[in-house]
Amino acid sequence: MKPSLTLLFTFFISLGLFAQDETSERKITGPTLGFSVGSIGFYGDLNDNNYSAISGNPAYSLYFINPITSYLNVRISFLRGKVRGEERSLVRNVNFESNLTAGGVYAEYNFDHFLPQNRTITPFVTAGFEVVNFDPKTDLLANGEPYNYWSDGSIRNIPENSDNAQNAVIVNRDYSYETDIRNVGYNESDTYEEKTFAMPVGLGVSMKLNDQFNFRLQSIMHLTFSDYIDGVTPNSSREFVGGKKGNGNNDHFLVNSISVTYNFQKVAPADPFNEEGEEEIDLLAYGDTEDFDNDGVIDLVDDCPNTPRGLDIDSTGCPVDSDGDGIPNYKDEEIYSKNPNRTNHKGVELTDEMIYQKYLKLNDSTLSYAEIIERDFTRGGRKSSSKYRVKVSEHKYGEVPENMTDLLSLKDLSKIDQKDKTIYMVGNYKTIAEASSRAKKLSQQGFNEAEVLKKDLTGNYSKLNAGEASIAENSAVEVETTDETLEEVVFRVQLGAFKNQPTEDNFKSIPNLFVVESGGFYRYMSGAFNNFNQAARHKVEMIVEGYKGAFVVAYKNGKRVPLKSVGVNPINSDPLIGE
Repeated sequence: MKPSLTLLFTFFISLGLFAQDETSERKITGPTLGFSVGSIGFYGDLNDNNYSAISGNPAYSLYFINPITSYLNVRISFLRGKVRGEERSLVRNVNFESNLTAGGVYAEYNFDHFLPQNRTITPFVTAGFEVVNFDPKTDLLANGEPYNYWSDGSIRNIPENSDNAQNAVIVNRDYSYETDIRNVGYNESDTYEEKTFAMPVGLGVSMKLNDQFNFRLQSIMHLTFSDYIDGVTPNSSREFVGGKKGNGNNDHFLVNSISVTYNFQKVAPADPFNEEGEEEIDLLAYGDTEDFDNDGVIDLVDDCPNTPRGLDIDSTGCPVDSDGDGIPNYKDEEIYSKNPNRTNHKGVELTDEMIYQKYLKLNDSTLSYAEIIERDFTRGGRKSSSKYRVKVSEHKYGEVPENMTDLLSLKDLSKIDQKDKTIYMVGNYKTIAEASSRAKKLSQQGFNEAEVLKKDLTGNYSKLNAGEASIAENSAVEVETTDETLEEVVFRVQLGAFKNQPTEDNFKSIPNLFVVESGGFYRYMSGAFNNFNQAARHKVEMIVEGYKGAFVVAYKNGKRVPLKSVGVNPINSDPLIGE
C-alpha cells in the first residue's frame, strides 16, 4: 500500500464512529503497555522508481505510553525488524539485507479537545526522536564462491570471460547475506557508523475494546539521517551499483502495524446493583403517580406538593408569582409590583416612608417603636429534654467504619463530631432504663460497642459514672435476640461515589449524612426512610440541591439489598408530568 493511502486510511477510518455526547470533565487514562506487529516498507536506492517502497518484511514493536493530559501522551517505543532489497537486471545485480533496531521517545496528540469524551474510537498523530541501528549485508557467495552474472541473465560458477567458460554450470542464489557491505570496499568509507538518528512521524486510530484493552492501527514513517541502510549511495563503486548511482536521498522506512494495548489503571469492581438496574434506571419510574394537591404535577417532582386546590401553578408545581418577588399571587397584596426586589413580606413595594419607619425601629433606643407581645406563661411547663443515647461505634474524625453497612441498617442512626472523634449513636431517651434496654438489645445483635452515653451541660456526650452504670445494669429489662429495627427495610439516598474522599464541607446542608467505603469508593448517603416513596421524594430534593446522580438504596439485616428484593418494582411507563 502506498504511504499516502495508508496514512489517509488510518485517519479517515475514525470519522463518524464516535459514541455519546461530550461531558464536562475529561478523564486521563493510566499508563499503557502495547505490543504491535506489522510490515516495513523501505525507501532507499534500489528499484528506485519515483522513490517507491520495498515492502513485505515483518516488524515488531513494544511500547509504553504514559499520559500527560487527556489529549497528550508520551510514548517510549522499541522496534525490531528487517529490511531487504533485490535489484536484478542484465547490467545491475544488487541485493542487501539489514536488521533494524530502533528506540525512541514520541509525543502523541489525540484531539481530545474536539471529540466526545465517551467515544469508542480515537484518532491520533505522533512525532518523536529515535536512534536506529542497522547492519547492511549483501549476498555475494554461494558455498564460498562468488556469483558470476552472465549476459544471458544466468548465474554461473565461472566468469563469462574465463577461458574455462565452456565448463560453467548454473548456480542458484542461496539468499544468505553473508558479506558486510563495509568490508567489500563498495563505498568510499568502510568505517561509517551503522547507527543513525531518525524522526518518526505518523498517525493512527485507537479503538476501545473494554476498560483495560485497546486495539490500534497506525502508520509511522521513520525519516532517518543516513543513506547507508541499504549500502548504496551516490558514491558507491560502479562495480557494485552496475553504473546506476544512488538517488542521493536518505533512506527511510514506513511501518504499518496493528497492536493491542493494556491499561494499568485500576478499574473499580462493578457495583452488583448495576446488574439489577437500580443505579441505571430513573427512579421516577418506580412507585406510584400520586398527585396529593391535584395540580397536575406528581408528588415525586412537585416542589410544592401541598398547594391549595384551584390555584394557578407553574411547571414545578408551585403557585404562580407574577412579579417574581417571592410571594405567590394568592398571598401577594400587590401582584404586579414595579420593583419586586423591594417588597415586604406581603408583597407590597416598600415606599421611602416605609423604609424610614423600619430604620427608626431598628435604631430605637426609647422603645417608642417596640412591638408589645402578650404571652401566657401560666399553662404548661418546660418540656423535659432527652438526656441519654446509645453509642454503637466510635472512630477518629474522618475515619469510615468498617461495619458501616451494618450501621446503616439502624433506622434511627445519627452521628456527632466531638473533639477529634466521630460517635455513631441511636435513640434519644429520657431515662437510663430505656437507653440501657436498647444497648443490651444491640449488644445481642452483634454491636459490641453498644454503650449508654449521657449528655452534659455543655452538650457533649460522655460515659456514665460508676453509680449511673450500676443503675443502667440493674434497670435494663430482658430483651429478645431479634430486633425489628434490623429486619425492617431502611431506604436511604446515595448522593454520589468518589474515588478520593471529598471534604464533608461540601455536604454541610445534607441531613443524616453517612459515608460508606467499599470497592475503593466512598459512597455518601443521606436520610433514613420507612418506605420507598419518602426516599424517592428526598432523592428529588437532593437532585434539586445539585446532586445529579442521587438514587435510592435499601438496607436490611445489615446488608445492602436490591430494591426489587424488597418489593420496589418499575411501573410500565414513565409517569407523565402535567397531565
